[in-house]
Amino acid sequence: MSTTLPVAREAFITAMNRDTGGSDRPRYMAVLDALIDWSLARPEQLAFRSDESARGVLSFLRVGSNVVFWSVRPMRSDCPQIELLPRATSILTDEHRGEAREALNALSREVLEGDDKLRIGFSAMKSPASRDAIFKLMNDLLDKVH
Repeated sequence: MSTTLPVAREAFITAMNRDTGGSDRPRYMAVLDALIDWSLARPEQLAFRSDESARGVLSFLRVGSNVVFWSVRPMRSDCPQIELLPRATSILTDEHRGEAREALNALSREVLEGDDKLRIGFSAMKSPASRDAIFKLMNDLLDKVH
């Protein structure tokens, strides 16, 4: 089933709002919109995944491949999370995966280890400085994933 970015964004926000307190909602929406804006600014590299089947999930693909570059999902009883390269981290070298894990760990209280998925909660991305660090990591990963 195909969808549009505005429809997927609204579905994400609706699902997020069920489990998110009122004071965090504007900050989490700012994170979501920053991720979308960052991705739309790279049309040669990233494209919205219009065939996402999971309700409330929003994803962007690496152009020219079927590799999901990032995906966000609302989490029941927790803040939303972004996952980088879901189901595709094996395309990174161990060194690159370790560097990405270290960058995420530097920003989050939740420590990723070993083969953990490359993910971080929106709560760790509320500040512009944290988002900038995530976008730097995402730029680095874009260069490594073709």
